[in-house]
Amino acid sequence: NTTDSHKAIGEYLQAALANAGITMNLENQEWNTFLNTRKEGKYSMARNGWLADYNDPICFLDMWTSNSGNNDVQFGKGEHAKLKMYNLDLTKWGYDIKVENGTWAETYDVLIQRIKACTKAEDRYAMMHLAEDMLMETGCIVPLYYYTDLYMIDDSVNGFFSNPLGYKYFMGTDVAGKTDSISVCLASEPQTLDPALNSAVDGATTVAHLFSGLAKWAQDAEGKLVIAPDAAEALPEGVVNEDGTVTYTYKLRSGMKWSNGDDVKASDFVNSWNRAASTELGADYGYMFEIVDGYAEMQEDATKKLNAIADDAAGTITVTIENAVNYWNELLAFPTYYPVHSSAFGNEAWATDPSTYICNGPYTMASWDHNSVITLKKNPNYFAAADVKMEEIKMFLSDDANNMLSNFKNGSWLLIDDVPTNEIATLKKDYANEFVVAGQIGTYYVCWNINEDLLPGSELTGVEKEKAQQEIRNAIALLFDRSYIVNDIAQGGELPASSFVAMGMTDADGSEFYKNAGSNDGFVGYYDIADDSYSANCQKAVEVLKKYYSNINA
Repeated sequence: NTTDSHKAIGEYLQAALANAGITMNLENQEWNTFLNTRKEGKYSMARNGWLADYNDPICFLDMWTSNSGNNDVQFGKGEHAKLKMYNLDLTKWGYDIKVENGTWAETYDVLIQRIKACTKAEDRYAMMHLAEDMLMETGCIVPLYYYTDLYMIDDSVNGFFSNPLGYKYFMGTDVAGKTDSISVCLASEPQTLDPALNSAVDGATTVAHLFSGLAKWAQDAEGKLVIAPDAAEALPEGVVNEDGTVTYTYKLRSGMKWSNGDDVKASDFVNSWNRAASTELGADYGYMFEIVDGYAEMQEDATKKLNAIADDAAGTITVTIENAVNYWNELLAFPTYYPVHSSAFGNEAWATDPSTYICNGPYTMASWDHNSVITLKKNPNYFAAADVKMEEIKMFLSDDANNMLSNFKNGSWLLIDDVPTNEIATLKKDYANEFVVAGQIGTYYVCWNINEDLLPGSELTGVEKEKAQQEIRNAIALLFDRSYIVNDIAQGGELPASSFVAMGMTDADGSEFYKNAGSNDGFVGYYDIADDSYSANCQKAVEVLKKYYSNINA
């Protein structure tokens, strides 16, 4: 997309491939166009990035199932859906599942389903490593670095915090003691601010200010990040049923109102969950309801509903999930689980117009000057309005890093979420207290469209051709100097990545998941990314590529 840092990395990748005799034609696209290009598979190779939705490795793995809306690689779609070349053997973990030469749906999709149903931690994590092995073997996912969250925040701002997912929170801020207004810039025009349909971090930040789910990210008295009750009075432990399912019952806070004055009801939550999980809506994050009992039946029969029951009179929600998971409360704090007002049903344009944008969170949408600024005003109907300090948040819209920096330097914008790459070294020095590099669980990568023909005119077909293309993609992944990318281009404290599941995720034994990835043949992950390995990597790549192309440079 058009951001300077992404263009700079794209240009480096182009140059690295050119050194081997491969021509890459770059196209920069505006953010929303770029997202659709990826989702529709209208590309050969695309820049991509994934931030954790919650603190469990599965959120890096379940996005690649055949029907996932985030499956930009197109695994199990188009021609790839017919390809029978994948193997799966889960007998060592007690499952009667052994598939040879199956499709992606028959193997990878089944593996993810078993992982989500598994309650034995050691087995579950072992199967997640198997899932990552399957992904990386395809060569379609090429990790470049593990994210950090780089932003600039004026030192007059107090009470700000962010979470490891990259969301930023301004409810409790003041500007040198003043709480009338704060102006910030996160990114360009969001594609949508419908909680069920949003799939971008900047959109999620905005939505988190506008809606109140059962749970939320917050800071405790010591400033530690926690998942806390929000619209729910408490986050109780679940009751384990005889069949292994787990049932939770939530009591809503009394007196909650939508921004138009309507009562917030338990059925608003349940109806919104069914909407978000429905095949009719087709939300990218609809699969996040897979853990809820009844989801699978919904995908087969649109008349079915999730096993979630609302009692409006009692103000309770009773929901049953397939099995115990340690990230359930984090799901409740995720935007896809937020409620929407009944007027949103059947009117997908509601989320683009402030006059129809009804919400139940700390703020309301006062105005949306498209491609310019979204203005949020404190919501007097919010149940915890007394705890919201900042009266107004102006979220300016821009993807021009130079414009962001200019507005930061002149004091117009007090937080910016991007800076020009060529300014980073100077900003670190001149704005030492305001240039922030925070921890973030995510991986920056490029991905291939698995249906892209890398051997046009070849006599190879079917499985043999795809095996050759896997070899080509994995070879090309070795041509990229990840240390150069992080040290000379990104310059934001990122670390070179040799796996897709990001740093910050733990394994069953408490060690870091990424350190146990890959073959571990003298290095961590799926590539040797040590500085002294780059030359050998390139030579290995060239040897492979020469098998298939005549113009490869030694």
